[in-house]
Amino acid sequence: MMRDAAYPSRRMLLAGLGLGAVGVAAGAAPVLRLTASPAGTTTSWWDRTFVSLRSAGMAEWSQVVGSTFSLVSPNGSHLLKVAAVTPFVQSGARPRTLGRSQAFSVAFELVSGPALPKTDRLYEIAHPSYPSLPIYMGVPVGVARTTRLIAVFN
Repeated sequence: MMRDAAYPSRRMLLAGLGLGAVGVAAGAAPVLRLTASPAGTTTSWWDRTFVSLRSAGMAEWSQVVGSTFSLVSPNGSHLLKVAAVTPFVQSGARPRTLGRSQAFSVAFELVSGPALPKTDRLYEIAHPSYPSLPIYMGVPVGVARTTRLIAVFN
């Protein structure tokens, strides 16, 4: 049985079309949006979806309370825990151009590392499950025996 000379290129074309279809289906599927799993349960990554915390709202940030993030400052490496997410009181209609439906603050608590710089500044925070995030935080504040950094999201 003699094969057609074009057979290998047809096979490559079909493979390319198949991979393209898989890519389109994966891009259209909502598998990459952040969802919380009940404590103690494990789910497949297919069950989770993802939203970048850069554009996330108060509901998404509330789901990461207790999570730890790493941060590098001029003083060294730090480990921070999301301690609280607090809404701001709404007073009037928000401009439609804002990406979030409500303004809120996120309090990060210093878990380990040297003293944080005593200035407000832009930091890059990192988490194993999320893309790194540039975030502007105020001057570190002492609360009881811990230090907190506050970030405001409008």
